[in-house]
Amino acid sequence: MLPRWRLWPFHQFPDLLLRRAGMALCTVTFTVSLLVLESGFSSAPSGIEGDFREHIRRLVAALDAPQRSVRDSAEKELESLGWRILPELSEVVPSSPEVALRLARIRERLMAQRIRQEARESRVTLTVEQVSLKEVLNAIQSQTGNSVTARGELAEERISASYQDVPFWKVIDDLAERTRAEVRLQTDRSMELVRAEVAGQFPKNRQVIDVGPVRVSVEKASSVQPRGESSVLTASRRIVLNVTLAWEPRLQPAVLWWGPVELATANERVHQVLLPSRREIPILGSRCAVETSLVVEDLGSKGIEGAIRAAFELVLPVCVQPFTFERPAGNALPVRQHVGDVTVTLNSWREKDGVVEVGLRAEYGQPQEAFASHRGWFYRWQAEIEGDGYRKPFDQLEALWLGENGVEFVYRFSGVPGRATAVRWMVPLAIVKVPAEVDIALGKLIE
Repeated sequence: MLPRWRLWPFHQFPDLLLRRAGMALCTVTFTVSLLVLESGFSSAPSGIEGDFREHIRRLVAALDAPQRSVRDSAEKELESLGWRILPELSEVVPSSPEVALRLARIRERLMAQRIRQEARESRVTLTVEQVSLKEVLNAIQSQTGNSVTARGELAEERISASYQDVPFWKVIDDLAERTRAEVRLQTDRSMELVRAEVAGQFPKNRQVIDVGPVRVSVEKASSVQPRGESSVLTASRRIVLNVTLAWEPRLQPAVLWWGPVELATANERVHQVLLPSRREIPILGSRCAVETSLVVEDLGSKGIEGAIRAAFELVLPVCVQPFTFERPAGNALPVRQHVGDVTVTLNSWREKDGVVEVGLRAEYGQPQEAFASHRGWFYRWQAEIEGDGYRKPFDQLEALWLGENGVEFVYRFSGVPGRATAVRWMVPLAIVKVPAEVDIALGKLIE
C-alpha cells in the first residue's frame, strides 16, 4: 500500500461570512509576485504598482456609473483582484449610498477570501540563476511569510532553480536535496537548513506526507520481538512510532486535536485501535511542530501489510490585524468594531498618575473550540497605548472573562509619558479548523 493523504476541501468548511451574505462558496487561487532582490531574480516590469492603483480608482468610480451593468461589472472585477486590494479600498470615501453598499459587500467577500487563503498551503513562484541560498530563502519568506534560514558556507551556496506555483514544503525539500541539507525545526517559528550527514537521504524508516500547510513525519523509534520468533512475516512484535506534525512557520495554531488513530489491514479492516478518541495537544510558545508516539502491539503479518490511519484537526487563528480605539469621550463606552468573524469591544478606559488601564473583549462567531481549554495562546495578543510622539506596550494584563467564544482582558500601561490618545490591539479576524486524514504504509516503516 502506498502512502495516501486526503485534505478535506476548504470550500466545505463552514464560512460564516459568506453564509450570512447568502452567497455560494467559491475557490480562489492567488499567486504572489516575486520580490526582486537582485538581478539574478526574474521580475515583473516596473511601474505596475502605480498603474494598478489607478485601475482600482477607475473601477471604484465605475461603481457610481449611471448604467447598472457598468456598476455590476466594476464590482465583479474589483472582487476578482483579490484581497490584497483591501488597504486601497479602506481609503475610499464613498460618493453615494450605492457606492458605500457595494464597497461594503466587496470588502466582506474579500475578507472571507483572505481568511480562507491564510489557512491554505503557501505556494512559491520563483526563478533564480546562480543566487545564494540565503537570498533564495529570503525571497521565499517574502512570498510566503515562512522564516527559513541557513548559515555559514551552506547559506552562500549558489542556486539555480525555477518554481511555478509549487507548494512551500516541496520547494524546501528540493532546496535541501540540491544543497545536501536537511530541515531542522526551530522553537521560534522558524526552520533552518543544515548540512545533512548523509547527502540527499531521509532515514530509511521514515515517511513524510504533506497535507496542505501541515507536514506529517512518521519514524520507527523501537521494535521488540519475542524470543524464539525470527521471521518478520510471522512474528508478533511491539513497535513504537514517533509522529511529528509540523506546520508552516507563519502559522500560529491554538491547539491540535489528534485522533482517532487506527491500524487497518490491507482489506480495510481495523486491526487495532491505537488512539480511541480525540486528544488535545496544546501549542505552547512559538513552536512550529508537535511530537507524539504511537505504540503498536501484537504486530503480525496482517499488521505489516496494513497502514496507520490517523486523523487530526489543526485549529488556526488567522489574519491577525490591529484594532484601534480612540480615547473615549465622556460616557461613550462600550465601543464595538466588527471585522471578519470577530467583534472587538472597548469596555473600559481608566487613567491616573501615568497609569492607563484599558478593558478589551474579543468574541467570535465560530470559535472552533479554540477557547475550550484556556491554554493561553491568546495571552500572546499584543496591545499598545499611543499618544503624542510615543507608543508603549502593556506592562501587565488581567483576564476578566474566559468564555467558549472569546476573552476579555484589562491591559495596564505604566509610566505613560503623556496623555494617551488611542489603544491598539492585535487580534485574529477569524479562527478556522483544518481537518485532515493520513494513511501511512506500515511495511515501509519496519522493513
